[in-house]
Amino acid sequence: MKKRLTKFFSVCIALMLLFTAISAAQVFAAGDELIINSDATVNKGDKIKYTLYLSDTKEDIIGFELRMFYDHNYLELDKDSVSYGKFDGVVHNLNLEDKIPINWTNISTPMSFSKKAEFLSMEFTVLKGGNTEISQFVSEMYGDDMTYLKSYKWTYDITVNDKVVAEDKTPVISDDEETLEKNQGSFINYIDGMGEENTPNKDDHKAVIGSMPGTQIVTSYVDVTKYVDADSDENSIGLTPVIIVIAVVVVIGAIAAILIIKKVDEKKQGDNK
Repeated sequence: MKKRLTKFFSVCIALMLLFTAISAAQVFAAGDELIINSDATVNKGDKIKYTLYLSDTKEDIIGFELRMFYDHNYLELDKDSVSYGKFDGVVHNLNLEDKIPINWTNISTPMSFSKKAEFLSMEFTVLKGGNTEISQFVSEMYGDDMTYLKSYKWTYDITVNDKVVAEDKTPVISDDEETLEKNQGSFINYIDGMGEENTPNKDDHKAVIGSMPGTQIVTSYVDVTKYVDADSDENSIGLTPVIIVIAVVVVIGAIAAILIIKKVDEKKQGDNK
C-alpha cells in the first residue's frame, strides 16, 4: 500500500513540475511577444516588413508630405529597406529618432492610385516584447488641380519572413502634438483611413487635426532675407522703433529747413541794407 501511495505522489509531483515548466515557458514566450497596432503579434528578433497601400483616389497625385512614426525602444529601423513603390526622387530624413519626415513633388509625372498600389514599405527588427504602434500623419496630398484629395483609402500589411501576420488593416493616425501643432496642412486625416467623399462611415467619420490652415498665422515679408509673422510680437515691436526714427528724422529735417530759410532771409536783408 505504501509503495502504491509513494508511486501515486511521485507521479503527481512529476506532473506538477511539468505543468510549472510549461507555464514558465509560456510566460517567458509571452514576454518576447510584441503586439503592433493591436493587429499583429510578432516575436523578439523577428524581421518584420510594414507595407502601406493607397487606393480609391479620383485624381492623380503630384505631391505629398507625410510623417511615419515608430518607437525605437521596440523596433529598430533598417534604413536601407525603405522604399516608395511608384515614386522616384522622394526626400526623407531617416536620422531622426522615432519619426520619418517624407515629401515628394513631381508636376510632370502624376501618380495614379485609383486601384490599390504600394505607397511605401520599410523593415524593422523587433527588439523586445510589449505593445507599440507604427503610425502616420499626412500633412499634404494633392492632385493636378492643386487641391487636397477628398477620396482615398489607406491600408497596410505586416509580414514576417514573407508570412502575412496582419493584412488590409487601417493605419493608425499619429496624435504627435508637435506634428498636429506645426504640420497640419490642407489634407485631413480620418481614423477610418478613408476620405470624406468615399467613406461609408458618414455618421462616424472622425478626423485627427491640428491647427487648421485657415487659423494658421499669416506670414509676410519685412525684408528680403527673413520671414516674420504678420501678427507676431516681434513684428509689432520691430516696426515701432522704425516709426519713431522716421518721425525724428522728419522733425529734424523740418527744423533744419526752417533754420536754413531763416539764414537765407537774414543774408538777403543784410545785402539789401
